[in-house]
Amino acid sequence: TGGVDHISIHHENEIAQSKGATGKIPSNYWMHCEFLLVNGGKMSKSLNNLYTLKDLGEKGYSPLDYRMFNFSSHYRNKINFTFEAMDAAKSALKRLKEGYRNHVQGNEIIEENILQDYENRFLQAINDDLNMPVAMSIVWEVIKNPNKSKQLAELLKKFDIVLGLKIDEEEQKVDLPKEILDLIEQRKQAREQKDWKKSDELRDLILTKGYIVKDSKEGMTVEKK
Repeated sequence: TGGVDHISIHHENEIAQSKGATGKIPSNYWMHCEFLLVNGGKMSKSLNNLYTLKDLGEKGYSPLDYRMFNFSSHYRNKINFTFEAMDAAKSALKRLKEGYRNHVQGNEIIEENILQDYENRFLQAINDDLNMPVAMSIVWEVIKNPNKSKQLAELLKKFDIVLGLKIDEEEQKVDLPKEILDLIEQRKQAREQKDWKKSDELRDLILTKGYIVKDSKEGMTVEKK
């Protein structure tokens, strides 16, 4: 395996050396990844657009968010990294896990031929030179099935042996800094006093510090931006 830039420089050379030394080729299959672009251009230290997993973590993305991002393209095609794309991948992974949990709680019975069709098409995509976009389209078909079923949840877990997205694991809770906790408490008090203007101002202030506040009928949640 390697990048497409290794084909003529390294891999053809390795084949020639191995055949010359042993009379045999070193491998029957060679998999070459296309380049990762950043905002449509080359990624390099000189352009100051080289990001590590640690950098992404500091911006609120997990390694699995990045894995989800990569599944949007075939490894033989270029893929363009943007933080908008990472936001979409993070949101998609969250929806996928929610969809899995919905099936876990379901009680519908799914016919065996339907389950087998999902699995066959998923395996066909994986065996077609790791065609991840097609494989993920099958995953979303299962997620969106209106009949919520534990059988479908088990099928998704089976798919996840390949995907490695840990769909059955709960999201890790974010350890919030004291400054953010204090602002959240102030906002709670403002909402209890029905001071909606101050509540909105505090929400916006928390956002500038890298955290998103969401209100729902279950209460307030905070997640890293």
